[in-house]
Amino acid sequence: MLSILSRSLVAAAVLTITACGGGGGNGGFATPTQTSAANPQTRPAESRLATPDANTALTTRLSGLAAVGAPVANGSVSVQCATGTAVATTTGATGAWSATLTDQKFPCLVTVSGGTVPAGQSLYSMALDASDLNVTPLTGLVVAGGLHAAPSTITASSLASSASSALAQGLAKVNASLKASGYSPLAGNPLTTSFQPSAGDAHDDLISTLMRSLADENIAYDEMLSSIAAAGDADVPIPLTHVFKAAELAAIPQLNRASISASGDELSMTLGAGANAVGSFVGGGNGNKAVLQLPGLAGTKLIDFKDMAMDVKGATTSGGRNVYAYVNFTVDLTCDGSPLAANATLADVRKKRRIVIYDPFAKFVQQDNAISDSAFSTVKFSRATPGWRVSAGTPVGSGVALNPDYIGHETLTGFDFATYPNACIVDGVTGDGGMYRDKSDAQCDTTAALAGDKPAACGKPYSGAIVVLGDSGTVVASDWKVKKIRFNAANVRNFAFQ
Repeated sequence: MLSILSRSLVAAAVLTITACGGGGGNGGFATPTQTSAANPQTRPAESRLATPDANTALTTRLSGLAAVGAPVANGSVSVQCATGTAVATTTGATGAWSATLTDQKFPCLVTVSGGTVPAGQSLYSMALDASDLNVTPLTGLVVAGGLHAAPSTITASSLASSASSALAQGLAKVNASLKASGYSPLAGNPLTTSFQPSAGDAHDDLISTLMRSLADENIAYDEMLSSIAAAGDADVPIPLTHVFKAAELAAIPQLNRASISASGDELSMTLGAGANAVGSFVGGGNGNKAVLQLPGLAGTKLIDFKDMAMDVKGATTSGGRNVYAYVNFTVDLTCDGSPLAANATLADVRKKRRIVIYDPFAKFVQQDNAISDSAFSTVKFSRATPGWRVSAGTPVGSGVALNPDYIGHETLTGFDFATYPNACIVDGVTGDGGMYRDKSDAQCDTTAALAGDKPAACGKPYSGAIVVLGDSGTVVASDWKVKKIRFNAANVRNFAFQ
């Protein structure tokens, strides 16, 4: 537990935390941030301690910034140190706060609630000295992870007996959990790194993403704090929501008369009518295919896949042909991380990487979960849901169909996980005849289907998980809407649109 009673011990704590990955920004817990016109949220570095004479009480000024992705305005701030009574103050419109401590001793637990903090929630942080202190959802996770206790339960006596290395351990634990859950690593120490509480600041964007992701999974922030506190040294799964924006959607290649776009929180996947010249697909298809690539799933083991859900609406039949949304996973059977050889052919890549498909033909979906073209329906499938198949090639299990005319009862539970325990989703070229073709090599620029001896690079790389509307033979018009996608494996990924 934390006890900082001398400047030498403060210095030791700074060195310990910096060595554990707390660099960047202020680099640790010790150095106050200077005010500048470019960084108006920082508080001025000033003399924190005043000792005019032996009869004057020791006073310290502690200040900081409270934010939840936006500044916490009019929040109630409580500062409880290892000794002395708690001190109360309030945040300003920019989230800045300041408190004067008299005869209190560090460390100090800082709690912010009310104001523009989400109703019923509190933010926490911990000061080891008089350096400027951030109070954000991230700092609360560091405190909970380091002290192995929900911050709301921490008392003055437990502060007095805590070790200075605890916050360093908490920072390492939070960083590891964020990384394992697909977040970008923290650039600096969240307790002391200076940032702007507005969109576009990388640190603030991470806070916003964290809070959005928890809300999308209906996980209260206090519940996340308790999970971090109770997990010991283990990583804690943290949900992550990826929000597609217009520019990202526009950059995803589509096939022929197909397009995707978002309006509000809905994605439109649209197919135009009419056949196209052969040559856009790796194979000999002349149809249309709208593709949404789902980023960030590479490395996910197939054995860890639990279920996936999509909120969709659309007509399942158009022009007498079944048209529906389905999901492809590009799976490396060994997941050894080795790249394709420079001279790899399409046949080579098809041996190393297989396409695992959840393919809900309308007649199977409609049996127990009708899809409407006027209202959103949730289509959810797990490893045990009928409708799985795998691209043709070496058998990978008795329960997964290997021919395109499967009858729909196959499930992913039949995948040969004993032989391929590390099979995982990967990004890159697949050799899939139904995907788009890279014509930069003259061998790929033909008006016919490509043979297996053609270069693997004839297939453009793409994310290892995709949602698809249409196929290489679809020549009828169709339009589907997708509102939300949830992928549940070792941790949860949500995909949303704006």
